[in-house]
Amino acid sequence: MKLLEKYNGTKTYMFPNGDVATPEKILHSFPACLTFPHVVETDEGGEVLFALQNLSALKSIYNIDRSLSEEDAISAIQAIINTEPEHVESAEERQATALEAIASGATSETTEVINALLGE
Repeated sequence: MKLLEKYNGTKTYMFPNGDVATPEKILHSFPACLTFPHVVETDEGGEVLFALQNLSALKSIYNIDRSLSEEDAISAIQAIINTEPEHVESAEERQATALEAIASGATSETTEVINALLGE
């Protein structure tokens, strides 16, 4: 499970590579993180900084109502990113579908359809 928390500029995290992510290092790498609201994507222990993203951008990406409070918006985004996809076709399934299309008489005119099925 991914957790999101508002970045406040005081907490020390760990970068995924094991380096210590002090507030000074974070500010150096993300100078706007204290000017605009940002969100940390972290683990359940709140230790690893997987991502630091602008809250407004996340609201746009996930189509979050701008009238929500920051806390409610962060909760809504967290719910979305932790929702399992219903079913994602595997590469094998896409290939089987493409082969079935070819076997049923698909021609070069359907190349775009076959490429789409293969995820290309």
